[in-house]
Amino acid sequence: MNRHRLWAAALALISAALIVAGCGSASTSTGGGVALKASDLNPQSRDQVKDGGVLRWAIDEFPSNWNYNQIDGTLGTAYNVEAAIMPTTFNVDDKANLTPNLDYLTSAKVTSTTPQVITYELNRKAKWSDGKPITAADYIAQWKALRSATSDYQVSSSTGYESISSTKAGKDAYEVVTTYSKPFADWQSIFNPLYPASANATPAAFNKGWINKIPVTAGPFKLEKIDQTAQSITVVRDPAWWGTPAKLDKIVFRTLADDAIVSSFANGEVDYGEIGPDPSGYKRALGVTGGAVREAGGPDFRHFTMNGASPMLSDQRVRQAFTLGVDRKVIARADLTGLNWPTATLDNHFLVNTQVGYKDNTGDLGTYDTAKAGKLLDEAGWKLSGAFREKGGKQLKLRFVIPAGVSVSKQEGELVQGMMKKIGINLDLQTVPSDAFFDKYVTPGNFDITAFSWIGTPFPISSAQSIYAKPTKDAKGDLQIQQNYARIGTASIDKLMGDAATTLDKGKALDLINQADAQLWQLGHSLTLYQRPQLLAVKATLANLGAFGFKSPVYEDMGFGK
Repeated sequence: MNRHRLWAAALALISAALIVAGCGSASTSTGGGVALKASDLNPQSRDQVKDGGVLRWAIDEFPSNWNYNQIDGTLGTAYNVEAAIMPTTFNVDDKANLTPNLDYLTSAKVTSTTPQVITYELNRKAKWSDGKPITAADYIAQWKALRSATSDYQVSSSTGYESISSTKAGKDAYEVVTTYSKPFADWQSIFNPLYPASANATPAAFNKGWINKIPVTAGPFKLEKIDQTAQSITVVRDPAWWGTPAKLDKIVFRTLADDAIVSSFANGEVDYGEIGPDPSGYKRALGVTGGAVREAGGPDFRHFTMNGASPMLSDQRVRQAFTLGVDRKVIARADLTGLNWPTATLDNHFLVNTQVGYKDNTGDLGTYDTAKAGKLLDEAGWKLSGAFREKGGKQLKLRFVIPAGVSVSKQEGELVQGMMKKIGINLDLQTVPSDAFFDKYVTPGNFDITAFSWIGTPFPISSAQSIYAKPTKDAKGDLQIQQNYARIGTASIDKLMGDAATTLDKGKALDLINQADAQLWQLGHSLTLYQRPQLLAVKATLANLGAFGFKSPVYEDMGFGK
């Protein structure tokens, strides 16, 4: 399962290391010297792509909330659909460079630095599917909804929006002027995706108004139907679209368990789907007649989240012991063997191995060490009693929650179960329905340990703030976690992240964020495993579709080659 990080972080810090051109795709090199493509899309000019056709796109979860900015809506699968039908204000190339999306913005630029002011000129042709024009009112409403992590709006992240002191119309309704109370280097990251003012008008509209429905769209495609029974979402070419017309007639997003995607691809039931780090699936997809595997390096990574609010994991020493008791190299080898992918561990929470500024910040927690883990558990009062440890008459038993149908998660759970037994922790594997994994288990904290992949963005610092910021209580006393499913943090880490996100000095920002990362390791927040390969099974004739890396998908250009 994958979780999407919100579009927010420090643009000045984004750079894939050693990018060079080659073979129709950009490539990058890992620290181990293994060449990886930055994107792999079978790029074709539009005149080489057929008009019409239906693309059958496999997704691994059927989203329930279609408001991407709401805490339950920030899913990679949801974003794949929403990017075809909702405004994305900036485009990203495979080197992580950003430019305004001219279908929505004719320009966007810094018009003052003291204070920081950004002025957006809107495309006057842009409109919502209900006929209303896209205006400053939509930007103002989104800012008001997302500017606080402790309001009744249950936001995934307030990063960026909370730094804005005002958002208002400029010379007319098609000019937006945002003024910042403090510098924010990543201003291109916000208002993306953009929602209509109606979606942000009230907390009820924001939190519940897009559950099992998409009331309004504004993209090259529009919603045809959400089929709850078939667990599919169908979007069709929108004749009211003011931009370059989409080549495809229709895209059908079909929900399948991870371990069923390759089988469905091999059987000709879907045209495109993520393989994931599955060696057998990778090998099978390579052998499909008329198929191809497209692969690239990107900002995605695999990890384990520890629930610091769980009684068994509230002690930092227990979380550190878990960290030391997991042999990450074994996990990486098991997950990645057979994928033509380097098995180096990921030793940073913010930057993947291929990015400028990447540094190993694990300190004394980066090496598998059962003896040290046992010592920490002894110090925490958990003493061996037979095979497992006990304290106060209670056994040290942790629930490792995994989604059904995800073979990688099952394999990881079984491996970690054996590793934990060596240090006296009883790890209980609990398999739950994949479509309820986030909504009913991860988001409400109904787990001790869980595993999923963060789907990264071109902004690794600010996008990560909502994951690692210390949760705060709102006026009602409810804990607002944003995307911090570990439910723990510190003021020191928050300050370092905040300082990194507001400095324009690249070297200083990298130093600050690496300091924050070192503290995250000691806190025992989560355990990063490895930079995740993007491996996609694709019908060979499909053009402008595959492994995107950092690059934005251009849905208008996707289609079948002539």
